[in-house]
Formats: sequence, structure tokens, C-alpha cells
Amino acid sequence: MKKLGLRFAVATVALAVLSGSVLAEEQKRKKKVSFFESLFSSSPSKKQREKKRSVFGKNWWEEEDDVRVIRGTDSSATRKKKTRQARISDTDPEGSLPGMGMGNLNYVPEKLTALGGAIFAMPRPASEMEGAVYDTLADKALGLNLRAEARDAIRAHYVAQDFRPIWIEDGKLSARANAVLKLLSEADAEGLTASNYLPSALASFDAALPAETPQALAALDVGLTAMAVRYARDASGGQFNPRRLSLYNDLVPAWVPADQALKVLAWSPFPAEYLTSLHPRHAAYAALKKALAERQTARATLPPEPIPDGAIIKIGRTDARLPQIRARLAERGFAPPIDYIPEDPEVLDAELSGLLKEFQKSVSIKVSGLVGPQTIAALNHDEDAQVLPRLVNNMERLRWLPRDLGKRHVFVNQPAYAVSVMDGGQEIWQSRVIVGRPTTQTSAFHDEIETVVFNPSWGVPQSIIVNEYLPKLRDDPSYLDRMGFKVINQSGKVVRSSNVDWWSYGSEGSLGVQQPPGDSNALGELKFLFPNSHDIYMHDTPNRDLFENSQRAYSHGCVRVQNPRDFAAVLLGWDAEEVARNVESGKSQTVKLDQKVPVHLTYFTAWPDEFGKIQFFADIYGRDKAMNNARSAITLAQR
Repeated sequence: MKKLGLRFAVATVALAVLSGSVLAEEQKRKKKVSFFESLFSSSPSKKQREKKRSVFGKNWWEEEDDVRVIRGTDSSATRKKKTRQARISDTDPEGSLPGMGMGNLNYVPEKLTALGGAIFAMPRPASEMEGAVYDTLADKALGLNLRAEARDAIRAHYVAQDFRPIWIEDGKLSARANAVLKLLSEADAEGLTASNYLPSALASFDAALPAETPQALAALDVGLTAMAVRYARDASGGQFNPRRLSLYNDLVPAWVPADQALKVLAWSPFPAEYLTSLHPRHAAYAALKKALAERQTARATLPPEPIPDGAIIKIGRTDARLPQIRARLAERGFAPPIDYIPEDPEVLDAELSGLLKEFQKSVSIKVSGLVGPQTIAALNHDEDAQVLPRLVNNMERLRWLPRDLGKRHVFVNQPAYAVSVMDGGQEIWQSRVIVGRPTTQTSAFHDEIETVVFNPSWGVPQSIIVNEYLPKLRDDPSYLDRMGFKVINQSGKVVRSSNVDWWSYGSEGSLGVQQPPGDSNALGELKFLFPNSHDIYMHDTPNRDLFENSQRAYSHGCVRVQNPRDFAAVLLGWDAEEVARNVESGKSQTVKLDQKVPVHLTYFTAWPDEFGKIQFFADIYGRDKAMNNARSAITLAQR
């Protein structure tokens, strides 16, 4: 009996130890949840969700990033199998792109140098007017700060012409000069700042001309030349160097060279018309300029009609103020998707409620999605103080575009989350897109689409292998085999995932991982390639639910297209049936375009619709604010 009791006691202790060991192991396993598992878990606990929110904050682009697409009403077993497959497809296929944070820079203008203080090898001209020009350029106190290229071009021109004035005829300003002065005084209408082009010899554009002495006329001649050359550069390529505004701007505007501009200004009978011709000729520029003029006029005469107070408007309610509220939100940059048309403009629907929430959050009032007194007051606040700079900023961005976008081209506007195919100035196709997160933005640049890839394989970036898959693979080496992924060694041979020692896998990586074509492939059915230094391309995605969101900045930089089959048909000139046959064949193939198509990845927070009405979009990357801050830096540098 004692022996039986002893055995029972030992068994009880052993069971307790074993249970404790199992429990400890289970707790240890739970504590060691890999990044991959936590990111793609289909049923996170409340505690995990709260922890995730506290880590990521309340940024919309991070909160909604873990959306999973699991379709159908399958049985439990089938659903579990598909869930495992769907987790892979959630992965951002551009995970290797590190991003550069928000990327906005404190603008540092290019270094300027004084035009005066020149030392000439030739003697001073004997004639009075030419001698005065010589003295003006040699005067260290001239006070004109220019880019070195402009300074050298101006000095070289006057030397080559024996210091003859450009704008003075018969002892007074010529008609050519007066036309240029008038144009400079109206620079504000072009989204420029007129005071930046005021010749230093004048107190203002409205002031009387200086006394007609050789010295005063020479100072005016040289000053007008300097300002006309500055205007030529700004009109042709913009006031700002876009690369100094954002790390994501890979843009080199086509600034007119100073010596080229000066040659035309000096010899053309119509220099003002020449300067006017340097502004963008794009229809969008004319529309923005027209809107700017209308806003400036309205602001000077009659303020916008305020939205009247009234009862609180809840979702589903009808109110006659809602069309005005919709329009005011759009002016502030909170417009619905381009293809959205409300069933009844006087009903507060879910789409409008979502826009109201975004607006309310931006002005730091209660986020409700309803219309109450606080929202009305915020909407009635002087919006022109925000809209006018936004129009000016987007006129500037148009100067960064190539003069010729291509008769047929692809145009991606990131704040609008839209891509268009243009042909002969007409939009022939349009689709929603997903672009980079604010911390991993889609760069702005110009390239050419060369190929369309049907049923692409996805080469998993090393950053995803190391940071997301590796913890899982160390616990379960056969994981990639079961998911249908290929593991490729340095010799290019496919090996089984279960045969790899994942514990010895280095951060640099010695193996490649590839996801074959299929429904859950991270790149979807199609991708569109335009080789570039940013490793950015356009592609399909299995996570199509994200296209229904009004804010669609979720990627690591690449552009995801909602309707890729239609896009392929337009680019290749194929019909829908031919595209479908190639996709549904399941075979991976690359088709080269007969002719490369220019693609422009741009950033416009204001853009005209097909009727010329300006649509405003949220400044998702904060670049309008950065440009507003930079404008004062430009003005100070030029004084």
C-alpha cells in the first residue's frame, strides 16, 4: 500500500512537472511569435490589436495595411487551407525598398553670386552710355544676386557687344523693354512672385523711371537683363530645384540655358512674347492659371458664400447644404475618387462621411463623419489661404514635366490615386491605383514602359526572407514547400525548403525564394516594367479590397493597378479576349511592346477634370507645405 502511494505521488509530481514544462513551452512559443506571424495572423487577439495600434499610431496608411482577402464560404478545413495561402499574398512585394521616411527637405536654395564687381581685361569704353554700362557691371555695390551661369552669360554678352545696352534706345527705355517690364510685373498671374523680378534700379513696378542719366539708364538696363534671364529660367523649369524639396523627386526640369535665353532677349523684336512662350503649354497649366485668376479676383471683391448653420446632418439624412459642403471639401483636398458619382448629392452617404472624417481629423476637431457646428465653422474658414498656394504649387510642378509628354503616354497622379492613358491629349483609359506609403513613397520621375509580364513569378526580396519568413522557417523548415514556393540555391537549382538549414541562413542571404504564378501571387496576374534606378514598376495585386478605400497609399513604392487586364490591352493594342487567354493559360511570359510608352509618375494635389474644373486631392506626402516653406527661402536668397 505504501509502495502504491509512493508511486502515485511520484506520478503526480511527474505529471505536474510535465504539465508545467508543456505550459512553459506553450507560453514560450506564444512569446516568440515571429514578425511574419504577427503581421499576417488572421485572428489577432484584442491585446495584440491594441499593441499594434500603439506601435503604429493612428496613421491611416498603417492601420489598414493588414487587410486580408479571403473569398468564398468554404468549409472550415478548406477555409483554413486558403487562409494559409492568403497570408503569403498579403506580403508587400516591394518589401526590399527601404524608403526614406517622409523625405521632405528644408529647402536650401542654390548658391547665388553677385553680378557686380566684374574685372574686365579691356579698357573702359569712351562713349558715355557704354562706359556707364561698364561701370555698372564693375560696381561691387550693384546688388544683383544670380546663379553663376546667369552671371557669366550676362557679363559675356555685354563684353561681346562692347557694353552696348540691350533695352535703351535714344536715351530712354525701348518699347521692347516696356513690354518685358509689364510682363515681369504680372508674374503673380503665372504662379510666380512678381517682386522677385523687380530690377534693383526701380522702387516698384509702378514707380516712375529714374532720371534719364547714363548711369541710371545703365543700371536699369543691366537690372532688367538680369531679371528677364531669371524669369526665363523660372518660367521654363520652375523656381525650385525639385530634388532639393523631396528625396523622392527624381526630376530634372528643362530650364532654358541663360546664354540661350539672353541671345533671344537681346535680338528678338518680341522678347516679352518669347518669355511668355516658356511657360508650360499643357492644358492643365491653362486651367490652373484660370482658376488662380478667378480665385484672386473673387478674393479681392467678394468672399465665398458661407455654408449656413443648421441641424446636425447624420448619415442617410437629406440636407440642401450637402452639395455646397461636398464642393468645399473638394476645394480643401478632400475629394471622392474620380469615378465616384453620388446617387443623391443632398444625402450624406458613407463616402462623404469618410471624407468628413478625414477633414475633421486634419483640422483637429471631433472626428464623427457627421456635419455639426464645428465642421461648418471649419469649412467656412478662409479656404483661399490654403487653395491659392495649392494652385501656385501645382503650376510650379507642371514646369517640372517634360515639354513633350508623348502623343500616347501613361500618367500616374499619386494624390489622386489614379492612372490614365492619354492619346492625342484625350484620356482613353483610367483606373484606380495604390501608391507608396508616406514613409515609403512612390518616387516622381519619367520613364518608358517596355514590357508586360503575364503570370509573373515573385522573387521574394531578401528583406522579407530575413525579417518575415526566417523566424517561421526555423520553426517549420518545410513551410515554403507546403506553400508552393521555390527555394533556389546559388547554382540556380531548386531545392526543398525542408532540406535547408535555416538557422545558418545569413542576413546577406545565399538562397533565393520565388513564388510561382498563381491566384495568391503577390504580383497578381500582370506586371508592367519600365526599368529604373528606383526598382519601381506597376503590377496587379490579389488584395483588391484595398482599392475601395478612399486613401490608397499602402505600398513600398510600386504602383498597383486595379484593372490590370484592361491596362495590358490598351498598352499592347490587344482585345480583352486575347489578354484573358494569356492570363488564363497560367504560363509566365513576357511581351515586349511594339513601341515604348512614356510613363510619368507625378504628384499633383490640384488637377483639372475633363471639363476643366479643378479637382483638389489630399497632400498625402506633405509636399505642398514643404513648398510653401521653401518660397520664402527663395525670396530671401535673391535679395
